[in-house]
Amino acid sequence: MKELDVKCRTSPSGAAFAATEMRMSLDPEIRAVREPSEIIACHAVMSQLRPHRNHQDAFLQQVLRQFQQGYLLSAAWTGTKIVGAVGYRVQENLLHGRFVYVDDLVVDENSRGGRLGAKLLSVARDHALQSGCKHFVLDTGLHKALAQRFYFREGLLAHAMGFVECLDEATEGR
Repeated sequence: MKELDVKCRTSPSGAAFAATEMRMSLDPEIRAVREPSEIIACHAVMSQLRPHRNHQDAFLQQVLRQFQQGYLLSAAWTGTKIVGAVGYRVQENLLHGRFVYVDDLVVDENSRGGRLGAKLLSVARDHALQSGCKHFVLDTGLHKALAQRFYFREGLLAHAMGFVECLDEATEGR
């Protein structure tokens, strides 16, 4: 759906003129992603969050493997373009019991600011509630201050600090 926004502006010479701006109304449809073509369509927006996943076919294969492990993927579509995505799964551990873990949450950099991230997060949260989960968990980088602010605003609280060791780069002397 397009909106037409006409504004009256003044040119540098002082004469008034009408400027027309086309804006896309941010009212995307959010739906589950299941088909390989839909997964590939998610690649462009997901690579904004995961730039190391820069090959479409490798991305497709990774998501298909994750589907086998219970990963769910939902995307926000504006027409045929995906403008956001959320990937999540039900897990269980001794700390949280049964919970939904959000692996991935991204909104296209040109579509941010319209509460789409909150809507995508709600898809995963609703799945947690429908699945009888008591917790809703995600991780974000310590360097991602804007993401942290967003999560606080959405009611999530910082609860832990995660640690990672990259095993394929482990040195020989360990």
